Amino acid sequence: MKGKKRILMAAALAAVTILGSGCGGGDGSGETDGDGLGTIKVAIGTRQTFEFLPAEYGLKLGVWEKRGLKAENLYVQGSGQVSQAMAAHQADLGLTAGASGVDAILKGVPSKIVGLIGRDFKMMLIVVPNDSPITDISGLRGKTLGVTSAGSLTDYLAKSVALKQGWPENAIKRANIGGLTEQLAALESGAIDAFVWSAEAGFTLEEQGKGRVLADFGNIVQNSVFEDIVANDSAIEGRPDAIRAYLEGWYETVRYMEEHRDETIAFMVEEFELPQTVAAKTYDHDIANLSLDGTIPQQNLEGLAKSVVDQGIVDKQPSIETFWDSQFVPVTVE
Repeated sequence: MKGKKRILMAAALAAVTILGSGCGGGDGSGETDGDGLGTIKVAIGTRQTFEFLPAEYGLKLGVWEKRGLKAENLYVQGSGQVSQAMAAHQADLGLTAGASGVDAILKGVPSKIVGLIGRDFKMMLIVVPNDSPITDISGLRGKTLGVTSAGSLTDYLAKSVALKQGWPENAIKRANIGGLTEQLAALESGAIDAFVWSAEAGFTLEEQGKGRVLADFGNIVQNSVFEDIVANDSAIEGRPDAIRAYLEGWYETVRYMEEHRDETIAFMVEEFELPQTVAAKTYDHDIANLSLDGTIPQQNLEGLAKSVVDQGIVDKQPSIETFWDSQFVPVTVE
């Protein structure tokens, strides 16, 4: 139960940190511990997901410590609270979904994307009941997909299925169900025909005999940005060396994960409390999707700008310079 206790403690700390007044934070003032690059605070929307694993694994590997940087992870509930932490200057960096980060920036959170985490949407899956007659995404027409909430990443992905098939948006009904427990209950009751979730959960449900992975979104949503690292403008201006050190440590960790499959899977089993079979399946499905140097191709940046219009976040496509700062990539790991 060690992992669950850490998650609960982290969530409680996050609530106190974000809501509390008079707390120190990532205000770009160069918070230090006496020497080196000081402390950098990182807001993370969820702990138990593969693409954010380097945040914890890097601590174990000591990738930031050896660069004179102390990294502190602040776990919150979803991309919305990541944006809140960034806006309140309680975090210097945030790990978030691409469109969510752009949404926050357009709404006034002074920050920029500084590095890529996930290359595409392969890490997100569509899950159906074991006995569902649906065998591919063409069978979803007229069906109801569970999503977390209106305007969320899962909502956008559900809409993307209809767009990919050339159907009108309402060809697939979307139900705002909430978390994974609620999604599973709705699936079992027949209230929804499928739902959108991450690879870890999808493979776990398959392992438990409670669901079946229908498809991933790697071929459904293309030329966009799945998840990325954002930095406060104050940190970009005042602590660029700390940001560079963090990014170097992050991508060093990703490279280590790529080269050390068994060790990474063992860490996932401990950190996420997953069965070894699920951890291995998730690793094999997701590892090649992690960026090794943080760069984002121009076509993906353009796709990200278009996606916030597709999601109804804004009416006019924003310029890429509004949300992207390219000075920190590509990251070279010594």
